[in-house]
Amino acid sequence: MTFRIFVSRNRRAAVAPMAALLMTFLVGMLAFSIDIGYICSVQAELQNAADAAALAGAQQLQDPFVAYYSPGQTQQQQIYLMVTTDTTNPASPIPTAQRYAAYNQAGGVYIQVPATDISFSYYDGTTFSAPSYSNSLFPNTVTVKTRRDNVANGPLGLFFGKIFGISTINLTATASATIFNGNMTSATNTPPFSTSGSSSGSSSGVTINAHILPVALDVNVWTNFANGNLSSPWVVGSITTGPNGLPQLQVYPFGTNTPGSFGLIDVGIPSNNTPAFRNWIDDGSTPNDIAYLLDNQLLPVSPSAPAPWKCGPGLKSTLVSNFQSVIGVPNVIPLFQPVSPAPNSPSPGSNYVAASSTGQNATYAVIGFTGVTITQANSNGSNMIISIQPKAIVDPTAVIPNPLPAATISQQSSFSTQTSFNSSGTQTAFGPVYTTFVSAKLTQ
Repeated sequence: MTFRIFVSRNRRAAVAPMAALLMTFLVGMLAFSIDIGYICSVQAELQNAADAAALAGAQQLQDPFVAYYSPGQTQQQQIYLMVTTDTTNPASPIPTAQRYAAYNQAGGVYIQVPATDISFSYYDGTTFSAPSYSNSLFPNTVTVKTRRDNVANGPLGLFFGKIFGISTINLTATASATIFNGNMTSATNTPPFSTSGSSSGSSSGVTINAHILPVALDVNVWTNFANGNLSSPWVVGSITTGPNGLPQLQVYPFGTNTPGSFGLIDVGIPSNNTPAFRNWIDDGSTPNDIAYLLDNQLLPVSPSAPAPWKCGPGLKSTLVSNFQSVIGVPNVIPLFQPVSPAPNSPSPGSNYVAASSTGQNATYAVIGFTGVTITQANSNGSNMIISIQPKAIVDPTAVIPNPLPAATISQQSSFSTQTSFNSSGTQTAFGPVYTTFVSAKLTQ
């Protein structure tokens, strides 16, 4: 028996219309996916711009923060307004944030940020509050919004959105960055970041020095000065007017003739020669110096655990030029607790003893560090004058165990449960605020 199979010629092209229909759908989906990918990419670029702008703007809060609480300051309101409204000074937070945003592109457009898209707040580690001069909350946070819309930089044009009736889309991104400070207790000779341009997390052949001046200051002197107790016996006769119109502490010679008030101190491998101290003033403590301090248990330090740092020789006139070279530069100086009188004594007294032992064996009981800058260094011999003022500093080698959002120490204690804040020594040793900061952090 023979079987025959007949194929209907009418079905030969039946798939073509379906293929054409599906192709249109597939092309549309492909176009849609391209635009979605493009939108995501530009959104990420906007976020990067917002992050960079917020971090850069926040860094500019550190110096005004310290200046706001500096002894004798009478321009708090002006400082507050400068921080929150100034759009002309390149060093102010708003122009700085705008400048760093403009270094970034989103969708091929360099991002411009209107001043109205930069705002300020006070962050306590949990909540953000509206700061104001009247409520004594100095802003510690900068928030930046970046846009691709009709307000700034224009909406983002799409490649294939017209297929769906959408030719542009509005995008925004927001970032907040906060300044953090705290009690510097130690230093490291291996900062946790790359200094060689590699992706490594450690330094690679680049020397990073700690900005520690080789001078020691009695914590009682610093505390009374920093808290504005300018009539205290600890500082009376040692206050002059600095170049910025604010009080400066004359630390050499010291007005009350307090011995050891501003004595040289070894901030690394022990030395008694002037060149070593010249190098420490100019360049800070080297990684080898920090290693020595760590290996000999001279770091870390705290008010409850002081360390015996070796006293240096008397201050030499030949070092004046070196102090002059660092005028205005942020540095930290070691604070020491004297042998007597007792901590927090209202007066140095006739029985004052700054250091333990004598001669080559003399040591200061170092309890911490504070950020300062040299504001005056001139003359020589018995006429030599060295003066300082508080100064914010971010030192890449500094170890600050638990940095908190910048605030007064009493404000920080209200939103911190760490043990150190339960110690009256910590709260009273460093003045109203810590002047040692870490780099600003993204907080939102």
